[in-house]
Amino acid sequence: MSDPILRFKLRPDTVEWRPIEGEVVAVDLRSSVYFAVNPAGAIIWPELATGATRDALVERLTQSCAIETGQAGKEIDEFLASLAELDLLEP
Repeated sequence: MSDPILRFKLRPDTVEWRPIEGEVVAVDLRSSVYFAVNPAGAIIWPELATGATRDALVERLTQSCAIETGQAGKEIDEFLASLAELDLLEP
């Protein structure tokens, strides 16, 4: 039996967000802390809202920003680590 594919998803009970002029503005509902997500993060944010694999996020960023897969992977990993540190991803 193979392992299930790991999906990353924002915790809907934890974060509210809105796209605004190519960026995402979000608030952590537990702490009332607001933060903004840059345009690259805004590209993948909707996919995180519904749940996506790392590979899907890398592919989306690669296609949208015309960057190499290795660079996109590094940026995705850093972004996911930031969201995890803020406890905004589902366990």
